[in-house]
Amino acid sequence: MTIRSISPSLAGIVELLELEQPALVSTQDITDLAEQIGLDWPAGLVVRRLRERGWLLDVGVRGVWEFIPAARAGVYGAGDRMTTLRAALHRNPDANFAVAEESAAFLLGYSSRPPSKEVVAVPPHESVPPALRKGRVVRWQSHIEPKRLNDLPVWPVETLLAAMASRPSGYRDWPNVGEWIGAAARDADLGELRLELHDRGRAAWARMAYLLWLAGCGDDADLLLADAPEGKGPFYLGNRDKDGTYVRKFEVIDSTGMEVTSF
Repeated sequence: MTIRSISPSLAGIVELLELEQPALVSTQDITDLAEQIGLDWPAGLVVRRLRERGWLLDVGVRGVWEFIPAARAGVYGAGDRMTTLRAALHRNPDANFAVAEESAAFLLGYSSRPPSKEVVAVPPHESVPPALRKGRVVRWQSHIEPKRLNDLPVWPVETLLAAMASRPSGYRDWPNVGEWIGAAARDADLGELRLELHDRGRAAWARMAYLLWLAGCGDDADLLLADAPEGKGPFYLGNRDKDGTYVRKFEVIDSTGMEVTSF
């Protein structure tokens, strides 16, 4: 166990941090805490002293740090795979970032496998904090609000499926989708799927209809396909260089290698 020192000047700040137990603190948070105890130090100096003594840990996002409570045996982070995203949102709460793709499938409880790198969606033309690039960033403009799970914005199932159908290469674990596509398709609201697809071409609608059909939701697949914009296939789902199965009704060539194992 690492013994961490507390100077008399910093004791009040550490006491407040221990009482509130924030996972993350920003420069503004430290400024506010210093004002509460009447400590007339610049926030940067307070942060530097707390970091030197092991109370704050760098998380790669400028102006945000992880608080390490005394109860933790050593200067170690909490091991939260989403700390970087949490820190980016702590710094900029209005940012339209969301857990996406395989990360969303895992947090939503569909996939049993967390990705090797967490995936975050950022709308086109919105800047990406450098720290998020240590994971994987996908560009996506959602038309429905994300869910709140574990205090994080997460793609809902409709956004997840629409993104998979619109840009299949953005999802990196297709062979295992067959384990959960049935449950996801049943949970998805058809109206919300239409909303997420409304500015996409026929390829996205056809692939989405195909996925619904594959998942055992044939009626919804027919309704969605009937609303699809005009266009001409074939539409690839998977690597174009691999052999695939052509399903004429949807004009989809499926080379993902997934096998639906559960409805």
